[in-house]
Amino acid sequence: MSKQLMAVCAAPVVAARAAYTAFHPPRPAGRRRPDQFGLEAEEFTIAVTPGPTRLSAWLCRGDPGRVVLLGHGLGLEKSRSLPYARFLHRHGFTVLLFDFRNHGDSSQDHGFAGYDRRFAQDAVAAATHLRAMPEFAEARLALYGFSLSSFAMMRSLDALHGVVDAVVCDSGPASDPPAIAPNLLRSGLVPVPAAMREAPARAVTEHLFRLFNRITMGSSGDWPPKPDRPVYATTPMLFIAGGADSVVPAEEILRLARVYPRAQTLVVPGAKHLRAMWTDKEQYTSTVLDFLERCLDPTKAVH
Repeated sequence: MSKQLMAVCAAPVVAARAAYTAFHPPRPAGRRRPDQFGLEAEEFTIAVTPGPTRLSAWLCRGDPGRVVLLGHGLGLEKSRSLPYARFLHRHGFTVLLFDFRNHGDSSQDHGFAGYDRRFAQDAVAAATHLRAMPEFAEARLALYGFSLSSFAMMRSLDALHGVVDAVVCDSGPASDPPAIAPNLLRSGLVPVPAAMREAPARAVTEHLFRLFNRITMGSSGDWPPKPDRPVYATTPMLFIAGGADSVVPAEEILRLARVYPRAQTLVVPGAKHLRAMWTDKEQYTSTVLDFLERCLDPTKAVH
């Protein structure tokens, strides 16, 4: 049997394993700490109910009336969002960073399917935990998602109606998630053996990975959320896309953003996936800060 044929025969197993690995990534080594970014953080865990899941979180206290909940990208963890926490905290915001399940220091969830719902539950749990703290009970709150977590932040809005005042999405989400699934393999974000990146096994592996991703991510059929649902019609949103993003192309993000009446967009030319802030830091930070300061100003009613 030729190597090419062997690779094609192995494609179903490789694709299924890759789909599972995408939502159960290896825990990265050499993680950074808040103090390396000049941040003082309170560390605690957040219970997700129902079930045994517990999320690891860092709280960097600033203005108790303006709070930003930070997510992270696929296969990453909360320390990768520390540069964003630093610039937000320097401008006075309280920042809560947390690891989604199966990431960083949060607990392991061995399930295979429905991670759109599971990760949204994590975002809801983090926001609910924050609101239960007396000093933040009346705070204005923004959700800030990156790539993977931008899907979860958007998905969580229904359950957080009346709790969230704004949403920022960086490098996602896509209007058609299954369509971008093969990009995870092509970019190397989800690794596969070298033989699976060559024809003819590549096409078979990508096709099967897309099918398996419908199961692991979830195929509830209600994405994107309908703009006539009250929370999606009234919540201010900022969508940020990289002009050179090959994982979640800018047009996919813009197509989604056009659906929502209170959405604004920023496309950073030349920026790759999750690199918009580093490609044009001045434009990125000024746009984000202007948006958050308007939406989280306690003297203004933006809804």
